[in-house]
Amino acid sequence: MKKIGVAVVIIMAVLFVFSACTKNTGRSGKVRSIGKTSEILVVVENEQQWENSIGKTIREYFGKDQQGLPQPEPLFDLAHVTKTSFSDLLKKHRNIFIVEIDKNSIEPKIELVGNHWAEPQVVIRITAPNKSVFLQTFEKNAGVFIERYNQTERERIATLFKSTPNKDAVREIKQNFGLKLIVPRDYHLVRSETDFIWIRKETNDYSQGFFIFREAYKDTAQFSKASVSARTNRFLKQYVSGPTEGSYMTLDETYYEPEPLIVTDFSTEYAVELRGFWDVENDFMGGPYVSYTFTDPENEWIITLFGYVYHPSKEKRNLLRQVEALLYSVEFTK
Repeated sequence: MKKIGVAVVIIMAVLFVFSACTKNTGRSGKVRSIGKTSEILVVVENEQQWENSIGKTIREYFGKDQQGLPQPEPLFDLAHVTKTSFSDLLKKHRNIFIVEIDKNSIEPKIELVGNHWAEPQVVIRITAPNKSVFLQTFEKNAGVFIERYNQTERERIATLFKSTPNKDAVREIKQNFGLKLIVPRDYHLVRSETDFIWIRKETNDYSQGFFIFREAYKDTAQFSKASVSARTNRFLKQYVSGPTEGSYMTLDETYYEPEPLIVTDFSTEYAVELRGFWDVENDFMGGPYVSYTFTDPENEWIITLFGYVYHPSKEKRNLLRQVEALLYSVEFTK
């Protein structure tokens, strides 16, 4: 836990510096950005650059497997275009990463620009005097870039869902937990107890949902991976029955053991994230989950938001990203 915390603090400190330098033109009438969910458009100077170590390193970081998914899926889908083909249409892409090698530059320069050609949009550009310096700069800051693109995706999804709320579900969460959370209209309240709420969306193809549960906060040991997992399993067994008699939802750590990650960009300022797999005891259902655990200091609760996806034998990354965006929207009500 300590090693993870230190790494995150360093990353977020750098992210704060970049955010402070972010330029947002603020001009009205910006066109809506384009691009698929979880896609980054990489602008290189030529095809050779994309095929050499620059392109390879970008693919290794931005295209690495998303943690906590049962089948391999990349963190981001990557499209690339050369500088001469970077048209006005492509400048509307939501997530853009630009490679620039300038022999006249003395030292590397990182630019992070918000809503430059479209909205919402994030454009990151690295200018370096040569390939070696570019690679050093990119590898040193790749974690910050990834989190910035993740943040943009979450904010975009949350904005879309915010316009069509399920007001009854929002009200129930506020009354029971003192929390404000985006709940889209096609999500429905399944169960509501004093210490547990279950909200989900069901289609013929997939299921998405999330739970909110809490217990009295005593000490920081409740943030440990063992404590969060045990508490989660206790609530799942009590409240989330499976489709057959005697079946219930549970965490599955047989093939993948989640590693806790401290996140400091959460709306509650501090939360512990877990990503892993769930399944149904005495049945054959399962899928990925992401959870965030934090405290309500005013009321002395420790609260977990647990989002899940069920989409058997099909891609799950974008569905889980949607649920993650809902969980990230949480706020304490006043």
